Amino acid sequence: MVYDICKELDILLSYDNLEDSDSETLVVTSEGRILKSELIEKASDLWERAIDKAEEKYNDRPKSSPVSFSSFVPKEFQRRLLSSSLFSRDLIEPITDYFIKLEMTEAACSTLSDLNLKEYVAYANLEGEHENDLKNGGYRPFIHYLKSFISDKNRIRLNCEVTDVKFMKQDAKLIVQLKDLNEQCTKTMICDHIIWTTSLGYLKKNFHRIFADEPELIQQKQNAIANIGFGTVNKVFLIYKTKFWKQHSTSIVMLHTQKNQSFQMSTLLRQQLDAEQVTSEIVHEIVQMLFHYDILLSTNIPVLICWFVGPAAINMERISSSTLGQICHEVLCNYLNIDHIEHQPIHILKSAWHSNPYICGSYSFYSIDSTKHDGEQLRASYTPDGVERIVFAGEATHEGYYSTVNAALETGIRAANKILSINN
Repeated sequence: MVYDICKELDILLSYDNLEDSDSETLVVTSEGRILKSELIEKASDLWERAIDKAEEKYNDRPKSSPVSFSSFVPKEFQRRLLSSSLFSRDLIEPITDYFIKLEMTEAACSTLSDLNLKEYVAYANLEGEHENDLKNGGYRPFIHYLKSFISDKNRIRLNCEVTDVKFMKQDAKLIVQLKDLNEQCTKTMICDHIIWTTSLGYLKKNFHRIFADEPELIQQKQNAIANIGFGTVNKVFLIYKTKFWKQHSTSIVMLHTQKNQSFQMSTLLRQQLDAEQVTSEIVHEIVQMLFHYDILLSTNIPVLICWFVGPAAINMERISSSTLGQICHEVLCNYLNIDHIEHQPIHILKSAWHSNPYICGSYSFYSIDSTKHDGEQLRASYTPDGVERIVFAGEATHEGYYSTVNAALETGIRAANKILSINN
């Protein structure tokens, strides 16, 4: 659905129109060795085969104790790497480490030990390409398209936080308390139905407080909210004046072949870290997490995107953009054996999803503690008088492809149709 809308809006980036037809991934080791991109392509195929093997082994088994992703897939992957003549022994662990971090980013989990293998292999992938890049402007045209269906823009109340929801049985109405952040006052709204679309991370922090007067709702959903995982994935954007990486590269893969090697940082960076009181442990954690740099293809401006997941994704939010970006820049220059001073970024941006009080993370995953039943409970409507009064939507409530924009849109439409069918 999202793909079709984006295609109609002509905001999908067409790889056919890219100038470089021989684009490839730049693969580099800690020592600065440049490896053939075919190695990562072959390893990616072996990783997918290891997941297929897991699906074959666990998908049709009757209910049993949960199995974590880390207990099977990485070991099966290493077995396949070792049986291939393409991979030297010294690359087995670094390549495994790379794909573990890549999978953690896909799932938004802090460790693959948290990821429920059986639920993960049952994940329903959307049709078409695994991922699609958008043209410059990102999702803005998509959001404007959705807003175009709202005739009265004044009906959208921005900067209003819902602080309390209570169902009045005698009136069959919902009373909603709002905190208007613009006017710094409290307001009350009375309604028949609510479509609740906040993130699962927000519910984990605020559910009991907002619905304190609805013990039946709390009883219905509290286990699902606690059990289903919700992690943080963050990005750092490094914007440069000129490219200093290979012209045809679409991404940069960094293999940590010397994990115990200390990061040789510049004096200026050390001073920045001292000024912000960033510990050496946090710096080490961030350096070890740097494994993949995407190259933004939708613009001629040289932009690199660094991915963070797990504890590093949370800790990086406490560091200034300039300092964090300098770490990302100098680590990459160390790997590429180039002068970091000559190619300084001219601008640095970072996301901070975990510390955003209205998001509290990025997207959901089925944890080792969660089951399909938790998913059913999370998306179940609240019917205090037999009528669907609060309908829950959002990516985490989708039964098939949670964690995606498509899931968020589909569940929102589904919730709206439920309420329309009641009133019609």
